[in-house]
Amino acid sequence: MTVVYVDTIFALNGILDYLLLLSTARLAAVPFQRLRLAAGAFLGACYAVLVFLPGVRFFCHPVFRMLWMLLMTVTAYGLRRGILRLVVLFLALSCVLAGILIMVSLCCSVSLTYPRGIPVTRLDWKALLLAGAVCYWLSSSVLKRLVPRDGYELIPVMLRWGPRQVGLTVLADSGNLLTDPGGSGSVLVAEWQTVAPLLPPEPQITKEDVSDPVQGMSRIGCEWGRGRLHLLPYRGVGTAQGMLLAVRVDSAVLDKQVIHRQLVALSPEPLSDGGYQGIIGISHIKSGGRI
Repeated sequence: MTVVYVDTIFALNGILDYLLLLSTARLAAVPFQRLRLAAGAFLGACYAVLVFLPGVRFFCHPVFRMLWMLLMTVTAYGLRRGILRLVVLFLALSCVLAGILIMVSLCCSVSLTYPRGIPVTRLDWKALLLAGAVCYWLSSSVLKRLVPRDGYELIPVMLRWGPRQVGLTVLADSGNLLTDPGGSGSVLVAEWQTVAPLLPPEPQITKEDVSDPVQGMSRIGCEWGRGRLHLLPYRGVGTAQGMLLAVRVDSAVLDKQVIHRQLVALSPEPLSDGGYQGIIGISHIKSGGRI
């Protein structure tokens, strides 16, 4: 018979789940909010306690485990495109951390068992923090560097306008040469629906405004403030000359770099299958932008 302590199980699994959710976000290069990660970790800690309650053996069923894991990831990152990819990545990192935790526990002579699939230990904080640190380092440094880039990389970006902010994943592409005519930095091209929650509610932007930039410029004009809305000419494959509706936000945080008055061009169509929601020139990231 295995004797477990609710407080120990809750604390141990809560910390491990938070580290796993943080590692998943770092490895997948998705924007995240620490409070949401903490909420997802809280659900994981609650599940670790629930499986030991009498009369609830169905919680241990693999289907229920997967559904709970999906609930944790949706809570941590929101219901977004590519959420199943994050679930699979979270599951893979869970397996990695389990192996690391066993290794560290053996090296530190700490008792570790897995009754009902839940790690139970004496909560040796040194062993726990070491295992979590190794997993985080592997996901954010080693494993991330093993992903082939081919001239691009994915970075998390946070756009801000007044009290509003939105997060998105951006492809830093060496082939994107679109630059800000009013400055020296690159233009961030983003899916308009992703940026829409950041924009003023009145007048509300529509897909027609983005699809027909001249009409959108004429309808909205200076309603959002002078110098906010722009028409941006561009050239691309299959497009000799085109126009994009662009908006100048208060700031953008690109991979911990704060860029003030970033120009964001709005794309009327999705830029990927869910892996990223924006594109920016990679030289802009390397040079640090206009900080």
